[in-house]
Amino acid sequence: MIAAISACKNTKVGVMLLGIILVAGCTSVSLRHPETGEIVRCGPYLGDPSPDHSARLLKRGCIEEYGRQGYKPVME
Repeated sequence: MIAAISACKNTKVGVMLLGIILVAGCTSVSLRHPETGEIVRCGPYLGDPSPDHSARLLKRGCIEEYGRQGYKPVME
C-alpha cells in the first residue's frame, strides 16, 4: 500500500488511493461533495461483503468515478 502511494507524484491522488483502499472493504461507502454537500453511496453490490472479485471491482469503480468528480469518502 505504501509503495502505491509513494509511486504517486500527486499527493491528492495518493491520498485518494489510500481512502479507496481503506473503504473498499466495507459493505457500502458514502461519499460527500465538499462544495455541494451532496452525499452519494456506492454499494452494497451482489456478493458484498464476500471476497467476490466482481463486487469489489464495481464498488472500486463507483468510488473512483465519484472521486474524479470531487467527492470524498465520509466516515459513518
